[in-house]
Amino acid sequence: MASTQSSYAGLGEGQSTTRPPLFDGTNYTYWKERMRIYIQSTNFLLWRIIKNGEDVPMKKVRETNVPKTENEYDAQDIKKVENNAKAINIIYCAVNPDDYRKNSCCTTAKEMWDKLEITYEGTDQVREAKIDFLTHEYELFRMKENEKIDEMFERFSKIVNDLHALKKTYTDKELVRKILRSLTLEWRSKADAIQESIGITNVTIDGLRGNLKTYESTILFPSLGEQKKKGIALKASSSQEPAMEESSDEDNEFGLVIKKFHKFMREYERKGKKHGGPPKCYGCGEVGHIKPKCPNAKNEKEKKSFKKHRAYISWGGDSGDESSEGFKETTYFHREGG
Repeated sequence: MASTQSSYAGLGEGQSTTRPPLFDGTNYTYWKERMRIYIQSTNFLLWRIIKNGEDVPMKKVRETNVPKTENEYDAQDIKKVENNAKAINIIYCAVNPDDYRKNSCCTTAKEMWDKLEITYEGTDQVREAKIDFLTHEYELFRMKENEKIDEMFERFSKIVNDLHALKKTYTDKELVRKILRSLTLEWRSKADAIQESIGITNVTIDGLRGNLKTYESTILFPSLGEQKKKGIALKASSSQEPAMEESSDEDNEFGLVIKKFHKFMREYERKGKKHGGPPKCYGCGEVGHIKPKCPNAKNEKEKKSFKKHRAYISWGGDSGDESSEGFKETTYFHREGG
């Protein structure tokens, strides 16, 4: 709300075509331009009086010029005085009470206008300092990241308009070149295409704005949106990879345990046949079977305990002989321990 109010400062008269724009003490540059247009459209002669001044009717007394009295005015003098009074009246109708008091001592419309300029724009030295500052902003102007064309042109126009109010102007060619140089990297190809196909001298600043807005809405932003979606999808798939790799590692580890166990059992049975005689169960002491396949196992808990130690042994051994010895030692330990 505050920004809206500041943007419309100086518009107290509702932009009427029959009344001068009211100056409320803010946004002087805007009011000054509107006031100039209003006066010129009403009576251009009054604008000349305000800018150039109107001499007070004079007469010569003993080789010295002195002001005429009202009774001494001729028709031409009366016309001059009337026009000056009209110009003063227009300014009075357009300023607030504070500015009226500041200008009430002025006798001509030019004095009033010049005093307002000095009050709100400063002296020539102050204006030069403002021009230097705004010119520096103009030279350093760059498009911001992710900034839209309308937003960039709004910032750019503010600088250019303020300089114009201080009588510092640029040609369309200079403005177009500045904008093209100020674009970010994603606009580089478009800027090069404009320079090569159309040329800077054949483009106005308004035409450039429309061209860039069309490219922005139809090509640039849709392509950036697709790139953003692809980036999100890639990020999501990357985040799933560690979990998939972890699951795969667990599967490989389990498969390796099973593989080593089967290798161990084949080696064990082969050695049993090599030494002669059927295999002997270290669980119940009977021959013809081994403990993992013993039908006389006491309970499921004993089987599970055996499986755990069997898996541990299969991991620890690198060769069939070592695995076999480790298996025997652990099995005896369980028999002795009950």
